[in-house]
Amino acid sequence: MRAGLFACLLALAPVTAEALSCRPHAIEAAFLQAQEDEASFVIVQGRLDFDRGQMPNKHLTPDAHPQSTVIDARLTGSMLTAKGFATPYNKPVRVSVACYGPWCANVQRGGHVLAFVELGEEGRVIATNPCGGYLFQNPTTKMLRAVKSCFAGNDCTPHR
Repeated sequence: MRAGLFACLLALAPVTAEALSCRPHAIEAAFLQAQEDEASFVIVQGRLDFDRGQMPNKHLTPDAHPQSTVIDARLTGSMLTAKGFATPYNKPVRVSVACYGPWCANVQRGGHVLAFVELGEEGRVIATNPCGGYLFQNPTTKMLRAVKSCFAGNDCTPHR
């Protein structure tokens, strides 16, 4: 009886958050967004290093999350040019990690990334959010080929 009453009360309890529903963000879509933006971007593949303690705390209540958290980082790798990923890149960047309620972008330290780095008044910034943005963790060979193709002016239709 107690278990039934507990289950009934639990079912009637208000739900504070629903699941975040995002479609996977295609590399082509990110390229087209960056191309349409008034800002300038460079595309870099490499390693992103930062102090993991700067990431937003996912254990806070939903309304306690900041809209975005800016993390100081270093991006080391190679920049995309007409010759491919051929130009060395080793620069400090700022990663803008957006949260949508309790969901925050998952930025991993030290792994292989593909990043669209905005070059603006704020310096070099990589914006990311729980549904995509301009930072791709562990890019596949297919993703790298796609971004090179877009950069070369070929068809850049997002594929699923």
